[in-house]
Amino acid sequence: MKVDFAFKNVDSSDLLMDYMVDRLDKLERFELNPMDVHVLVSMMRHECCIEVSMQEGRRKYKATAVSTDFYRSVEMCVNKLQRQLSKERRRQHDINQRRRDQSVEGKLSRLTPQLESDFRLYKKTG
Repeated sequence: MKVDFAFKNVDSSDLLMDYMVDRLDKLERFELNPMDVHVLVSMMRHECCIEVSMQEGRRKYKATAVSTDFYRSVEMCVNKLQRQLSKERRRQHDINQRRRDQSVEGKLSRLTPQLESDFRLYKKTG
């Protein structure tokens, strides 16, 4: 995972960058393709704002959080991204499951118990 940082109206902080990278490592379990992450850290009206945009292949994810503390904003952004990635993973799993059920092997696996019971009935009568 490649992480780029940009600071607007704030001095750069190595501690904040390290904390952000550690928290973003939590999202690597969702990674299918290499991710590019861009983090914008800024101050607006005495509020700490963090914007994170991720790109994984063709998909883009974005999260923004505003609070009184940078670390709280980081946690809020990571939680938002985690929800987005989890939802996308579930959606992909459902699509793959439907494709599997509609394939020849899926139809055959559904028909097999019915065919076995029909064959037993035929064998008893025949």
